[in-house]
Amino acid sequence: MHDVAESPQIERSSTAKRVATLLRARIAKGSIEPGERLNELALAGELGVSRSPIREALAQLAGEGLVNVVPYKGTFVTALSQERLHDLLDFRLALEQFAVRRAIDRAKKTDFDRFETLIDAIAAHAKRGNFTGAVDADLDAHQYLIELAGSSLLAQTYKAMLGELRLYIAQTSRHYDNAAELATEHAALLAAMRKGKVAEATALIAAHITHGFNRAVEETR
Repeated sequence: MHDVAESPQIERSSTAKRVATLLRARIAKGSIEPGERLNELALAGELGVSRSPIREALAQLAGEGLVNVVPYKGTFVTALSQERLHDLLDFRLALEQFAVRRAIDRAKKTDFDRFETLIDAIAAHAKRGNFTGAVDADLDAHQYLIELAGSSLLAQTYKAMLGELRLYIAQTSRHYDNAAELATEHAALLAAMRKGKVAEATALIAAHITHGFNRAVEETR
């Protein structure tokens, strides 16, 4: 597969970014399983690149929390245990329901309009069958929701967990019957927020966060 390095003129840093993008997509789709070891030599051979950009890509993914580097053993895709999945569920529910309530009080029409464009991006990726793009767009929408809350402490706390949150979203979103539902759920949330319906909005964000959760937990058994 030489879709990563099309010519020797491509700079190593650029190649590393493309390798990271490819591996991130495979992790999101589940084609690389949680806990699976990533072999540098095998990846270099498959993708037609040297081992240097592979190392750089894996270091980038480690910084995002998507992989773990174990000294003398190798690099492994981060595996979220049942306990960790439950912790992340509680974390997201507490922080994002708080964010929804704050955003309803603080956000302006233009803020909600911006949120709508991010939801449209989820729908566009889903329509093209781009699951990884839909997951990334989903995370973008949630980060913006956190931003709308106007709390620097909340934003810092959420940012520190982005790697695991990406894994959580990837592992739960795989269980949607149709990726377009990701956009539909966000659209319903936005409609409730625009109308100032706090109870409905917090219930909708909770339903979205828990969608696919039980099946994701089953996979870890």
